[in-house]
Amino acid sequence: MLVFVATVDVQGEEPQGVVAALRELGCDLVICGFDLEEIDEAALQKSRPNLVIVEAADRMTTGVVCLGSLRALPPLAEVPALLAVTTSKLGMLDFSVFDDFVLVPVVPAELYARIRQLDWRTSSFAQEERLKIGDLVIDAAGYEAHLGARRLSLTHQEFELLKFLAQHRGKVFTREQLLSRVWGYNYYGGSRTVDIHVRRLRAKLGAAANLVETVRNVGYKLGVTGEPVGVAAPAREAASRLPQPVRRDVRAASAREAGRAGARAPRARSR
Repeated sequence: MLVFVATVDVQGEEPQGVVAALRELGCDLVICGFDLEEIDEAALQKSRPNLVIVEAADRMTTGVVCLGSLRALPPLAEVPALLAVTTSKLGMLDFSVFDDFVLVPVVPAELYARIRQLDWRTSSFAQEERLKIGDLVIDAAGYEAHLGARRLSLTHQEFELLKFLAQHRGKVFTREQLLSRVWGYNYYGGSRTVDIHVRRLRAKLGAAANLVETVRNVGYKLGVTGEPVGVAAPAREAASRLPQPVRRDVRAASAREAGRAGARAPRARSR
């Protein structure tokens, strides 16, 4: 696994914190400082990381600005992100900005568990009886569908419609084709039936409703953007509204936090 790490201590002789834990887990690393000056976009485009970790620790503002800058880079825009923070900053966490977090000091076993959970949540695969698209899991054999931990209460036809679109993800079907393939050749209902079932299906998908896309004047399809659905999708949307990758923004945030930390430090009394 290739992991991109943004951290304060880049030049340290001995790896510490997140970097040390990831190396212990056998990960390949791309490391840069919060100023992002070492980033090689061409190299990232050629070998895209599987995960981004921002080791913010006590510098929450700096970490969030840095993450926003990283997510504005095309090679990292869709890569899942972990924010590493100290316990004292838990009350400041904004869960719309990142996909998950891990506590500093980092415990390798916990970091491994977080990475596995995040990888599962954002992954997609298709088997004969089981399909997974982000948080959406369709069990064709068990006739069940889950969105994250929530079981979707679907009617027979809603389930068949969702399963069919998932099995042909990215392909557009007209209403007439869906009537024929999902409802059967002997069904004599009109195309309005498809629209009603799509509307009901979207309502039950909730935050993942946009997974079922409307192609104007054609029909419907299941999206292929690779966008995680459910919990992770709002995080992507919120991250897109974060500041652009301007290095001075990161440096300014870091300087402000360093200044506040210095102001809180006890001063020696003059005699």
